[in-house]
Amino acid sequence: MRNIKVLQVKNTLKSLLIDASFKIPADIIDAVKSFRQLEGNTRAASILDMILENSVIAVDQRLPLCQDCGTVYVDIGLGPDVYIDSGPYPDTMQNTETTGLDYQGLSGFQVLHPRSDMQEKYQAEKYQAEKYQTGKYCFPKEEINKTVAEVYKNNYLRTSIVSDPFFARRNTGNNTPAIINVDLKKSPGLSIDVSLKGGGSENCSWLFMLNPSTEKDAIINMVLKLVKENASKACPPIIVGIGMGSTASEVLKLARKAVFRNLDMANPDKRYQALEKEILASVNKTGVGPQGLGGNTTALACNIEFAPCHMATLPFAVMFGCHSTRRASFTL
Repeated sequence: MRNIKVLQVKNTLKSLLIDASFKIPADIIDAVKSFRQLEGNTRAASILDMILENSVIAVDQRLPLCQDCGTVYVDIGLGPDVYIDSGPYPDTMQNTETTGLDYQGLSGFQVLHPRSDMQEKYQAEKYQAEKYQTGKYCFPKEEINKTVAEVYKNNYLRTSIVSDPFFARRNTGNNTPAIINVDLKKSPGLSIDVSLKGGGSENCSWLFMLNPSTEKDAIINMVLKLVKENASKACPPIIVGIGMGSTASEVLKLARKAVFRNLDMANPDKRYQALEKEILASVNKTGVGPQGLGGNTTALACNIEFAPCHMATLPFAVMFGCHSTRRASFTL
């Protein structure tokens, strides 16, 4: 069992946020270069050249890839071999021998579960720990949001989050709160995935509850209609992320996962892999092109993520990612 300190998580998160803000992932750069070689439209080719040039300037001059520095998504994956030292706990609690893990820890993270013969001491120490949960050392959400605020301030990144969606719409001033998800995983280590999504591409998000008898051609035509009517709002060439299955509330998460999936990773299911290729080829025949000004490169990829669903439903979600789909990840 490995003890990972909060400070280590925060420092890793800082590095990932900075990398994501200033550096386009290598797989996206490679995709732009590949489509540039195939692009027959002069204006479209010129725009793709500008995208590549912008990616170099952003790194060299430490300038944001886009003026919209995005909503911050932080996805934490907890392996079975780690726990978070959220301290400062009493020394007796930190040094307690353990037989397993209690997943009812601080804000969803793992904390040590003492042996049964130490329950009284554990209850007393748990009381002390709960006091920290609502105070200075609340983790992970409070510490993650503090880290996001610090990075956005120190690196002069635009803040875009408003505290109230409908009435006052006042900017929070530090780009928080971030969207934070914590999952338990089978593989070892603690993974941190950071994704930044601008408002233009976020506005290109849709949920449909389809009839289970819906055929492939209908799904392809649905995606093409969305692309023709909306792709230019998301700064194409876009990444088409599709979620299928699960539930209405979960299928949008699948679509987001698809948008931010590495472009070199095709769906392992051959059927969905073939559908990804077919949709991408159809999208690039629409003529929307880079920045919506015509050409053969409307999308860099189509990624599909799927999950089991109720036999009476076919949840279907589509999200677009822009040409500067920003992400970074690391496993501790």
